[in-house]
Amino acid sequence: MQRDGTGVREARDRVRIEDRRRAPAATPPGGAPPLPDVPGADALPAPLRSAGLILLALYFCLLGWLALRQVPTAWAYDTNLTPFASVHRILATGGLRQLLAAPALTAPLGVLLPVAGGRLRTAWFPSFLHAVGSSAMIATAFEVLRTGLAGQVLNVDDILLGVIGAGLAHLLLVPAGRAALRARQVLRATPEPNPEIRIARPGETPGSRIGIRADA
Repeated sequence: MQRDGTGVREARDRVRIEDRRRAPAATPPGGAPPLPDVPGADALPAPLRSAGLILLALYFCLLGWLALRQVPTAWAYDTNLTPFASVHRILATGGLRQLLAAPALTAPLGVLLPVAGGRLRTAWFPSFLHAVGSSAMIATAFEVLRTGLAGQVLNVDDILLGVIGAGLAHLLLVPAGRAALRARQVLRATPEPNPEIRIARPGETPGSRIGIRADA
């Protein structure tokens, strides 16, 4: 009887060792394995980026048409190189609608530039600086073209308001949109838990379960 008991214990120990060797890596709660590294997880979906590139090209065509368009005016203010001087003048005369024209013109750049760039996992502040810097260069080029080719008056406030509009559009839409796309990507990549996989209790191992069954 003693030999039989020793043989049972030795067989049980061998089963425990083999079971521990075959045991998979630690899994998160619910029995789902860790998410693999998916190629292209850092990029926006291809259809979304293609749509962004097309809209950005159409937007540049619109800017070119507005820059080259001749607008007849009976009179105009002098060239303004003082920041926000024309803003105070417009607010004094009650022309709020005219004041919102410059930010609305460049606001799409704050969204279209990140979408065309195709980056999904990036920090919001570098992305914001990139969008604002690119918008500032584009707004400056637009103002120079409009002044030199269309004969309109140079106004530095149009550039500043355009940069503000692009920055606000970026902050309001881009971080939230990227977060929603990342959450959707994680949900698609997470496999459903297998109901046949038994979740181990704290301190319990597969070998201990087999040992309990052997004793029974």
